[in-house]
Amino acid sequence: MKWVKVKKYAELTGDTELAVHSRRRDAKWIDGIHCKVLEGRNLWVNLAAAEEWVEKWGTRSVRSEKKN
Repeated sequence: MKWVKVKKYAELTGDTELAVHSRRRDAKWIDGIHCKVLEGRNLWVNLAAAEEWVEKWGTRSVRSEKKN
């Protein structure tokens, strides 16, 4: 399964729907890659792309903490 609705993503990962919407609004997640809106209002999340983003984001956070 590649794409799931945001509610299912939240259930699977423990992340919140609000966090997903915030990442989208802040352009941390890109429509068509990490998420997409279908039928005018249903937000879907790409599980593989979200996982890749988490891995890269976590790496950047660790690196920035080591520099400080």
